[in-house]
Amino acid sequence: MYTYIPGTLVMIASLVIASVIAGVSWKRRDAAGARAFFVFTLGVLVWSLGEGSALLPLGPDWQVFWVKAAFVGIAVLVPAWMAFVMQYTGKERTVTLVATIAAAVVPAAAAVLSLSESVPVTELMEGTPYLLVMASVYLVVIISVIFLVAMLLAAPATYRRQIGFVLMGALIPWVVVLSPPFTTSLLEPTASWCVLCIMTAALAATAGALKAGLFGTIPLSKDRYFNNLTDGIFVLDPQFRLVEANRKGEEMVRHHSEELTGLPAAEFINHFPELQKGYEGEYEATYIQSMKKPDGSTEHFELRISPITDWCSRTTGHFLLVRDISRLKETEDALRTAHKKVSILSEISQHDIKNQLEVIAGYGGVLDDITPDDSDQKIYVRRILDASEIIAEHIAAARDCRDLGIRTPEWQSVAEGAARAGRILENHGVALEVEAGDLEIHADPLFEKVFYNLYENAIRHGGGITTMRVSASDAGGQVVIVVEDDGRGVATSEKEKIFEREYGSHSGLGLFLTREILSATGISIRECGVPGKGARFEILVPPERSRRADPAGEDAG
Repeated sequence: MYTYIPGTLVMIASLVIASVIAGVSWKRRDAAGARAFFVFTLGVLVWSLGEGSALLPLGPDWQVFWVKAAFVGIAVLVPAWMAFVMQYTGKERTVTLVATIAAAVVPAAAAVLSLSESVPVTELMEGTPYLLVMASVYLVVIISVIFLVAMLLAAPATYRRQIGFVLMGALIPWVVVLSPPFTTSLLEPTASWCVLCIMTAALAATAGALKAGLFGTIPLSKDRYFNNLTDGIFVLDPQFRLVEANRKGEEMVRHHSEELTGLPAAEFINHFPELQKGYEGEYEATYIQSMKKPDGSTEHFELRISPITDWCSRTTGHFLLVRDISRLKETEDALRTAHKKVSILSEISQHDIKNQLEVIAGYGGVLDDITPDDSDQKIYVRRILDASEIIAEHIAAARDCRDLGIRTPEWQSVAEGAARAGRILENHGVALEVEAGDLEIHADPLFEKVFYNLYENAIRHGGGITTMRVSASDAGGQVVIVVEDDGRGVATSEKEKIFEREYGSHSGLGLFLTREILSATGISIRECGVPGKGARFEILVPPERSRRADPAGEDAG
């Protein structure tokens, strides 16, 4: 009796492992292949239970019963494994149903014959019926291994460990269980013992696959991501001849890739020569192509080509992406047209308002001259004049905001921009010192307005300043432009508030607009002066937004 204890323990261990994995796969049943894998583990449970129970001294009738159960388990696990492999390797759309049915025919027939007792179990375990069952199982194993090996070779390194575990789970049990020494009799204790041991190893390997991310991060097959992309993809050889194209690319050129393989890209992609002129094979190049359709409408495409390199950084081909940007261009044109109309309306409105403000300022000035200084009317007249001045500043700020971010950023000399904006300082008797050298920054065309607003803010709130200084230096990998004065400075509690809209005793738009102009190109500003010793504004410019002009006249990158 004790000779059956080891086999029974192994059977129990196999059942426990299969149950755990079944539970895990069911929890992740929404992932591709998880449901088929769950059914596979159920088949393993039935098979293991049948094989293990057949070892026990229960008598001939019970042994036959459990052998029938083992046949049922095989009839379930074989097609379920085939379905899992098809889904896991991305073939489920075309062959899963057919392959599953084909894999189930022979094992299911053997199970039906054994259960109905149309054919004695002993006959199904030997001769031609047995060879047919084994042949069908071998065929499933071979097909699944081929698909998994092909997937392993083509998969990114991230998924190879997971696929390797799945492949191990396919190879270990089937190769050993179905090897000649163990196919003599399913009722022989030694053979069944080995079957259960190998199945336990296979389940452990599959458990390792779960640990490696199975059903959490299913590898995507090339067919899934390559042909389902909404952009046209063309893989070219070093001589710009077509190697492969995805389904969207075939639609764009109206040919199957097999018809164009080996042909130069210039023969089937319009304007490819223009793209090739700006591409040297080292860095990505982009070209915008517009084409007239037969109905008179225009299509717009973005062609982007980049090199494909090997581990030695040698160019082994080229990757061409063709993206339909017609809707984007239509939206861009519509926005540009709408902006133009709004700008025209805004300009007309601002012009008319400005004319009326000049009338108010003119008559207000007359009233200010003829009104006694110690009268209440004088106070009201001054308030009217101040209000008209603030309205004029709002109009000017609105004009600047209207243009902010619309025009393309450009390289501008910091010294020249600071000097041109310094005219407002001359009118107030304030000296300007500029020490920015040949520094240029890539900023919004309104960048000069930044200096003007900082100068005006210093005049208005600095408390009688006499000198403004502009300097530039490198610090921490970025350029810092400093604008400082010798006034009374900014209180610590107000250093952040001064950049908020409508903060302060006047319009409150100057420093707010300054920060918006800079932030449009990723440049920031802060106030870090010492209260009582003058204001100090630091403009922080990212490395890619600054450069030094070449003395010879050409800009250095």
